[in-house]
Amino acid sequence: MLLRILWGFVGPRYARFAQFVRRPGTVLDYLGAMGNGSERRYVGHNPAGGAMVVVLLVAMAAAAVGGWLLTTDAFWGSPVMQHGHSLLAHGVLALVVLHLGGVTLGSLRHHENLVGAMVVA
Repeated sequence: MLLRILWGFVGPRYARFAQFVRRPGTVLDYLGAMGNGSERRYVGHNPAGGAMVVVLLVAMAAAAVGGWLLTTDAFWGSPVMQHGHSLLAHGVLALVVLHLGGVTLGSLRHHENLVGAMVVA
């Protein structure tokens, strides 16, 4: 996770946050266009993909911090913390499934291999 955050600042052009983090209105407009099949093609992350990267990083960080807190004296065995950590961990899994679905949808709609582009780039 820390490596991906670092990569977002010093990595190649299309891996950098400055290239794909967009305003919420832009993301919502893109999602609306996806709904009616009129979304435009982007080189690099589209607005929805960029938002997903940020949401995944935040959710993974929250799950990691929650897991770590469960090892401390203050929260050891806390049912509330355990439940919160479990919700976050399952939420991350759900986000990963959504992300994979979005990559598949984008690949099919734009007739390109997005996974291959990530590996080659």
